[in-house]
Amino acid sequence: MWCPKKPGPAHILLLLALPLASCAGSLAGNDAHIYPGFFGQNVVGNETYVTVSNVYNEMDALPLADEDCHKYGKAARFNHMERIRATFDCVSR
Repeated sequence: MWCPKKPGPAHILLLLALPLASCAGSLAGNDAHIYPGFFGQNVVGNETYVTVSNVYNEMDALPLADEDCHKYGKAARFNHMERIRATFDCVSR
């Protein structure tokens, strides 16, 4: 009769790490998921500007930037795109 091996420390560590890895980005509090996949978008900004990382184009990033600027009573206006990072200015409405 086959008997499974008793779980060791590596098995326990793996079981604890998987759930934490799946929510690691949401613990940061500044990410979003507009595309399917493991990595989301990182939104960093202040009352002057917002940068949205891991986006294909500025139109995909605009709703995230606008939401961040809205915290300061402003709207997002596209400034420039660098590879997979879009930068927006927060301007008065």
